[in-house]
Parts: sequence; structure tokens; C-alpha cells
Amino acid sequence: MTDKKFLKDIFVKAQKTAGVDVGIEIFADKTADTTIVWSDRKLEDSYISESQGVGIKIIKNGKVGSAYTNNFNERATDDLILSALKNSEFLRKDAYISLAIPSKTPLRYELDICDDSFGKEPLEKRISLIKKMEDIALANNKIKNVVRAIYSESLGETYIMNSNGLELSSCGTVFSYGISCVASDGKEIQVGGESKVARIFKEIDFETVTNEAVKNSVDLLGAKKITTGNYSVVFNQNVACEFLALLDSSFSAYAVQKNVSLFKGKLNEKVCSDRLDIIDDGTLGGGVATSSFDDEGTPTQKTVLIEKGVLKNYLYDLYTANRDNVKSTGNSSRSYSGSSRPAPTNIYIQKGNFSFNELLKSIAVGGLLITETMGMHNADAVSGEFSVGVNGFFVEDGIKKFPIHGITIAGNILDLFSSIGGVGNDLRFYGSIGSPSLLISKLSVAGE
Repeated sequence: MTDKKFLKDIFVKAQKTAGVDVGIEIFADKTADTTIVWSDRKLEDSYISESQGVGIKIIKNGKVGSAYTNNFNERATDDLILSALKNSEFLRKDAYISLAIPSKTPLRYELDICDDSFGKEPLEKRISLIKKMEDIALANNKIKNVVRAIYSESLGETYIMNSNGLELSSCGTVFSYGISCVASDGKEIQVGGESKVARIFKEIDFETVTNEAVKNSVDLLGAKKITTGNYSVVFNQNVACEFLALLDSSFSAYAVQKNVSLFKGKLNEKVCSDRLDIIDDGTLGGGVATSSFDDEGTPTQKTVLIEKGVLKNYLYDLYTANRDNVKSTGNSSRSYSGSSRPAPTNIYIQKGNFSFNELLKSIAVGGLLITETMGMHNADAVSGEFSVGVNGFFVEDGIKKFPIHGITIAGNILDLFSSIGGVGNDLRFYGSIGSPSLLISKLSVAGE
């Protein structure tokens, strides 16, 4: 992190310039990233990047002015303060603006995981590791090439100081690896992949992820189409996470207050299946988005969003909480150059009581196991409508009969989550989003 004394000097200078009766917040962050992209037996790209900056918020006469810079010199910081003051002159008073107050209970700094191995290994050694993973994939004679393998490691540091006496800093690391493979039996081609994200490098089992990607692609060979109709469907964890990601922005109080949330006006109402519990937990041990405090300095917490199908809470930062006369849930998210917005941390569907095989066995008549979606980015998070291509398997009497492709599933995310007939006990996270396998009692499928 940039010298904390330098950042404190900006704060003191802002007080002298704006007056001691104003509210001042300094927010600084720094990120360092290493990325390797490997494709078709060669290095496609590799780079190391760093960025840092500082933002200031000045509240004077009920008006807030903001400014930011990534130039760390005296002239730039002088301009930073003057710009924030000038910006406040053009805005209206806002009674909901506030700054975080230091927590009365000690923060759990053990949540801020920073792996000491970050940046210690030469880039060439990481490249050699990815090449080895390609060799492992190609050892299967049905794998024709590795479409792409991506490795990245990042370090993020945050510093917050405000005129309420709050001063906090933290750091955290994230490591990720993903690989996708092309499989062929001479008659057709299928693509499958797998990925893993962790806070600590040693938690990524590169060989296991690679072998899962190989299996995901090879198992799809011999795929068939099925007839159009309504089917019972099991989503594996990856697909379930993708649908949860479509829903997660609707939990933001900002989206609710802007009337772009599916949950507007539905607090304490039943919104989906009573088998469903959804939780956001910024204190989750080892979670990719875990931190001791949010980007305003409010301690993070575990928040039950949906309990047995009933919407219990929204996610708040200070501003949205003040508007609704509630407390912040510690979900402020921002960068030094942006404004705070409440956003999920580690959001997940609570695991249920069924094993994956039990979910499959519940499909007595023909149904589907969906293992991959295509085009989820085209789904509408505001309306909840989706129409996406999928791959997977036809299931009968709990047994995977043959792979399927060239089909589309469509519907509304709330209707989908209202049709959940069973929740697996196999919770798995993909990044900061987690879910067990899910049984959907009925889903519209477009095939032949």
C-alpha cells in the first residue's frame, strides 16, 4: 500500500482546507495482478500489472463532493481536495449521507487472508505449470487440444480513514485457474472445462481441475437431441451458481430503491420454494470475497436473504441503509474512483439433505441433468427472464443414459426457484458464488 503517512497527510490537509466541521473520508486501494493465458500448445499472453489510487469524500453543509487521483504527489493531492470541495457546491443537500463509525467490537482481521507466496515464484515457473496441465489433458487420446488455460493471482490492499476517527487497512490474495478442452471421437467435437478460485495458492489442485475438465468434455461425446417438452431437471453446482448469479443483484438495496430489483416491495413475502435458503456471508472462512470490513469500514456479517422461500433482508451500505432507516449489512463495494454500492460478498444457497445421486434417482421418468449453459450473459437480471443453450445428460430411473446438446431452456428465474423440488448436500463455490445441486420439478425445454 502507498505510504500510510502520505495518506494521513492528505486527510490533515483536507481538514485544514475544508474546515474541521466537515466530514472527510480517504479511501485508497492498490492491486497487483499476474495473468497467464495458454492456448493450443503455446503461450498466448502473460502480463504483470499494478494499479493504485486514492479517492476523497468531503461532506460540507449536507452536500458531498468526491474526487480521485492515481498521481501521488503534492500538487495532485492539493487538486484532489479542491476538486472535491468544488464538486460539492453543485449538488443538493442529502440527509442520507454519512460516514462509518469505528466498530465497538474488535474486527476479525484473521478474515483478511494474504498468502505470502504471492509474487514469489518466477513467471516462467507458473508458465511451466500450465504447460504441464496441458500435457496431462492431452494424455487422454480423445482430447485434441486445450482451447484455453488461464492462471491468475492477485493481491488487493485497502486503506480507509475518516473524520469519525475510523482508520482501517487490510490485504487479501486470490488465485484462480481454469482450463477448457476439445474432445473428439472422430465423429463429433465437444468442449468442456473446469475452474477453481481460492485465497491460498496451495488450495488449488491443478491436476484435479484439469482431469475434471477432460471428463466434462469427453463425457459429452455421442450427444443427442431430445424432443421439446417440460422435464424434471437437475442442475449441477456450476449451473446452479450461474442462475444464482442472475438473481444476486436483486438483493442490493440500491437496486430495490432504483426499482430495478425483482424483490422490490416483497420483503417478508414468499418469493420462491420453501426448500430454498440463500445467504450472504462476508465472514465466511476462506471465502473469495471474505473481509473483516467493507469498503466504507463497516464490519462484514452473515445475512440471511431468503429463509424457506421467504425474502428476509436486502444488502445495504450506509447510504441505502439510511434511506430505509436500518443498519448497514456491511456490503459496501467500491474502488477509489467510484461511489459505494451495496453488493453481495460470498453469496450461496444453503446445502440441503439430498445427495447428488438421490436427486438423480428422483427422476423416474425421463429427465435431464444440466452441466453447462451457453449465453447466460444474455439473460435479463431486471425481469428475470432467461433463454439459454445447455448441455448435459438424459436421465431415466436415476441413471445417465446419454449426453444431450442443441437444446434450450427458458423461463423466469423466480419461477425456476419456485419449482425447486430438492436441494443437494454438495455445496460448492465457483468464485464468490456457491450452490449445491438443485432439482427443478418442471422446466420448459426446447429440443427437436
